[in-house]
Amino acid sequence: MEDMIHDLGQEGFRDFHAHIYDDFEIDAQKPLYAGCKSFSRLSAMLALVNLKARFRLSDKRFTKLVLLLKNMLPEDNNLPKSYYETKKILCPIDMVMESYLARALDRRLQED
Repeated sequence: MEDMIHDLGQEGFRDFHAHIYDDFEIDAQKPLYAGCKSFSRLSAMLALVNLKARFRLSDKRFTKLVLLLKNMLPEDNNLPKSYYETKKILCPIDMVMESYLARALDRRLQED
């Protein structure tokens, strides 16, 4: 796998993921809701995922907790509605990496 990443080049890898880091920066600056000073969208999601891990919540229970919190917060809140949405935001590299490595493997197989 390291060979595949090396074949693609570090600059290509970095360029490929630049939008992900931009999205993290945006979420780090975006308040959880208008006027909120305590949490950004990103810090709230990280805090909730930390609780999920600490208390070993299932994905379903985490989603129920997030929905309850979302309904308690002002309507304009930026909290995701589910664990799936949270994971898409916090772990986009995992999801993108699978397709990235699949394409790299496909290219290597075509070379052989």
